Amino acid sequence: MGLLSIVLLCIFYTIIIVIMYEYYKLFNSKDEYTKQELKQVIFLIPDHWLPLLSKFRLYPVYALLSLVFGILIPLLSTNWFFQSSVFCILLFIILPQIRRSYKPMEVTVSDSFYDAVAAAISHYYEIIIFFYSSGTLSSLTFTWITEKDLSFLWFLFNAIIIYSIMFFMLASMDKENV
Repeated sequence: MGLLSIVLLCIFYTIIIVIMYEYYKLFNSKDEYTKQELKQVIFLIPDHWLPLLSKFRLYPVYALLSLVFGILIPLLSTNWFFQSSVFCILLFIILPQIRRSYKPMEVTVSDSFYDAVAAAISHYYEIIIFFYSSGTLSSLTFTWITEKDLSFLWFLFNAIIIYSIMFFMLASMDKENV
């Protein structure tokens, strides 16, 4: 039952942040809105995000792997360090740096495991960070609700940081698409 609730929380948080991002884009594009435009944003989400995600061939694999790691790390420990947004922040800082340093010397064909990992991180870093953050937020929510190990203020502080990181990753993916 716990795994199902964590997966449902992941889906819920992902849907909420995508809707928030789409409304943010709408509100930044105009000063006046019709009622139809405000209602239509939700229905245009699949038309906007499915073609964007289709350019990442293996995104479900990296999304699932990062989601599992995002769920497991805070869930398996009771230490405040692991039940925080620290790893999300580190990924948010480190993975774009890896991409910037690897992109000029990218190797297309290589037998090296490190080249394959660096190429995957370089290409999928936004998806990795987004789904890792979603898994972490879901795991923190589950821990906060069921085990009462986290205080509400600690959970809220980390949730705001994680939502900000997820928002920036959506903006980064969307910016590359335009």
